[in-house]
Amino acid sequence: MSTVTDSALNTDTAREEGAVPALSAMLAGLPERQGFGDATLIRLAEGSIDLGGGNPDTALMPTAVYRDAATAVAHSDSFPNLLRYSASAGLSSFRAAIANRDQVDAERVIVSNGGAHGLALAVLGLLDPGDTIVVDDPVYPLFLRVLELVGVSIVPIPVTHDGIDVDLLAERLRDGLRPKALFTVPTFQNPSGVTLSTEKSAALVELAERYGFTIIADDPYREITFPETVIPDRPRLRDSDRVVAVNSFSKTLGPGLRLGWLTVPEAFSASFTKLRNRLDGQTNGVLQATVERMLADERYPTAMATAGEGYARKAQVLTTHLRDKFGDRVEVADPTGGFFVWARLLGDFDDARLFDTAQDLGVSYQRGEWFAAGSEQFRGFVRLAFSEQSSDNLREGVNRLAGAWQAVLAS
Repeated sequence: MSTVTDSALNTDTAREEGAVPALSAMLAGLPERQGFGDATLIRLAEGSIDLGGGNPDTALMPTAVYRDAATAVAHSDSFPNLLRYSASAGLSSFRAAIANRDQVDAERVIVSNGGAHGLALAVLGLLDPGDTIVVDDPVYPLFLRVLELVGVSIVPIPVTHDGIDVDLLAERLRDGLRPKALFTVPTFQNPSGVTLSTEKSAALVELAERYGFTIIADDPYREITFPETVIPDRPRLRDSDRVVAVNSFSKTLGPGLRLGWLTVPEAFSASFTKLRNRLDGQTNGVLQATVERMLADERYPTAMATAGEGYARKAQVLTTHLRDKFGDRVEVADPTGGFFVWARLLGDFDDARLFDTAQDLGVSYQRGEWFAAGSEQFRGFVRLAFSEQSSDNLREGVNRLAGAWQAVLAS
């Protein structure tokens, strides 16, 4: 018999009649959600406008391409085999399709059940308890929740107009910082909306190779590109063995799909496949085959471009109305892609009171301090999602936010 079984059978808890079942220390120690993602803080009464969520607009999703692909898969000769168990790393043809898009070898592609699953695989595969990780600041808050699975030290590095501050990171590394990994959202960063430049990406990879850490590049927004926006080519993020890329179709084909992928160094591929095998085994083969057909459909690129145009119009409505209602009391940059506006409201006010008052007036959003990874609390900042709401709702949402801001300032 195995040592694990002997240990489990011989614990005092197992022998005590009526003993309360015990959780693992990891699970018992997971804190409740606070701030971002805490549903108890959100009050969406009938008629409220939600500017907090990151859902895509279903009207801008390629539903006709979806239906045609799903019908073709269901009527194909291969359909019965798609209902069987399949390889943990994903269907070989789907991995090849992803690899072709990303300009990498197919053996490096590991299919996941969406972006959050991919991040969890990256964290579990790269980090140990007590390790140090550098993260964007402001940061995507749910990644910090994933880090709670292992228990690590977090070092925030500010995000500037063209991505994480590589110069400051280099200074910290020269001073002795030795992280095991670094997390960044390189394209239309959540929440700031900025994009990592070619030069910075190359410098970041050079630091990773020199100091021995791995970059976790979470890139779900790269296809939500506005007209005339050109995403910089960042070949070092593709070819370095110090990068694990995480991606998802959640923002383009919908979060309900739960389909994504990781691109790992070739030397890591077998190990990540073993990890995948020990957690949930595989991703739905029917979904993989369906999306593979969608990617090959000549209508797909046009659909993505049309979606980018639609999101660009929404973003312009939101930023224009913010400037109209707040004047010089708002600092906001025009997004070039993605789903969010990161704005700073000026004035001496309490962020919690503004949030509560805004909800009283029927609008919700994400508070800036919920994206803080360190001592900088981003007071006065708000993340406003333009992706799902209509133009009329975006204008009315800003009207309600402005009314709340004025009421709090006057009180």
